[in-house]
Amino acid sequence: MAIVAGAGGLSPSSLETTIWLVVAIAILFAFFRFTIRLYALRKLLADDVAVAGALLLLISLAVMYKYAIPKMFEVVRVAQGEEVLTLTFLNRATVFLKLQFAIIVLFWTEIWVVKISFLVFYRSVFSGLPEHMLGWRLVAGFTGLTYALCWAFQLASCIPIPDYFILGGSWYDALHRFAKNPGACETRRDIYYSNVCLYVAAVGDIVSDLLIMALGLRLLRKLQVRRNEKLALGAIFSVGFIKIAFAVVRVVKIGVSATHVNPIWLALWTMVEASVAIVVACLPSFRVLFAQGRRRSESRQAVTLKVFRKRQSPTPNEDMTHPSPLEEGNQSDPTQDRGGETEDLYWHDAQMDEELIASDRRK
Repeated sequence: MAIVAGAGGLSPSSLETTIWLVVAIAILFAFFRFTIRLYALRKLLADDVAVAGALLLLISLAVMYKYAIPKMFEVVRVAQGEEVLTLTFLNRATVFLKLQFAIIVLFWTEIWVVKISFLVFYRSVFSGLPEHMLGWRLVAGFTGLTYALCWAFQLASCIPIPDYFILGGSWYDALHRFAKNPGACETRRDIYYSNVCLYVAAVGDIVSDLLIMALGLRLLRKLQVRRNEKLALGAIFSVGFIKIAFAVVRVVKIGVSATHVNPIWLALWTMVEASVAIVVACLPSFRVLFAQGRRRSESRQAVTLKVFRKRQSPTPNEDMTHPSPLEEGNQSDPTQDRGGETEDLYWHDAQMDEELIASDRRK
């Protein structure tokens, strides 16, 4: 497969492999999230539905890129003079531009659906807290506004909109025999708005992530919990910084200049950021595993200490030390079955972070 200059040594096959690799990682994290939720809560919640929707959008992006990548590399090779332009190429280029437009819209939607999953989670946490609900409504409104701005700038980047799907401008020397509108979306004004759209989407993405994280961190200050619990919750509420880092890298790597962005770099970093968004949304669920492991350890230590103290205590009456079989059968052990079900000593700590916050609110 041909390697295009300026694409970081990527070939169509290596780009497609990378895309499906990051998607597979996102699918794996989502699987673990849903499994942990079903194990800990015995059901999926509304924020899980949002993550599932974002995952479907991510897979749809990967499928669309599978069909777009060959045409995308052909467009770049023709632009660099590495291939001869033909009339049939224009048809393929038009298909690529339509796919590219749909991919950009799907990418924004997937990123903002992940934000919705966090907002839905905080909505359940803030129920009954008017002060925090006000902040939640403001952040939710701002998040919706930034999504609308992405649409507005994308539609404004090429007027009339049908010209978005026509190659033109710098292509004129090669395409003047075929192109109906050689100046389509290649004016200085079109390129300016196209690049502004990239920045607006990135800024809106980052700022909304910061505001969503601030919702949880603001509540954390008032929680009356142990210091290690507060640090754990703070780390969970701050996982959005991982996604923000990749959003910044995406803008820097794509770069903007006097021309349109490199579609190959755009494809790579679009899929990386979209996959990282799913991973970040799934990370908080893993706290349940650590919480249960800690509770198991604490339970074992407590039982061991109890047995040790019992053996060290004076036993003047030997008969009191060894109860009769009837008495022994009536004694209960918190780790044994009760009514046919095993009592889980550490279950309540595994009810996810909203349970911890809700219990603190009731105090």
